[in-house]
Amino acid sequence: MIFPDSYIVDHFARLGYAVDCDQLAFTLETVDDFIEARDQRWHRPGHIARRDHSGLLVIEDAQPQALQPTRDIVVVSLGDARVVMGVLDRAGRNRFAHTM
Repeated sequence: MIFPDSYIVDHFARLGYAVDCDQLAFTLETVDDFIEARDQRWHRPGHIARRDHSGLLVIEDAQPQALQPTRDIVVVSLGDARVVMGVLDRAGRNRFAHTM
């Protein structure tokens, strides 16, 4: 299923994140594959703060690569694809990482 940009932005808004589509990364990895890669390849994997059956995954205080700032990572499943967002400003939830 293909979701319009407005649906994705509205979905993140319902989760409490101000975002536009240019601040998101899309991946075909499953949420389980994402968790496995996080555990095995990230510099600091952080901890899973939320995971539910709808495909929402929130990882707090992660550092995917050395020398990057820590961030929260939010993964939302859209069926065949996932949307990934790195949140640098956890207080305001309105400033996002440009790269994962």
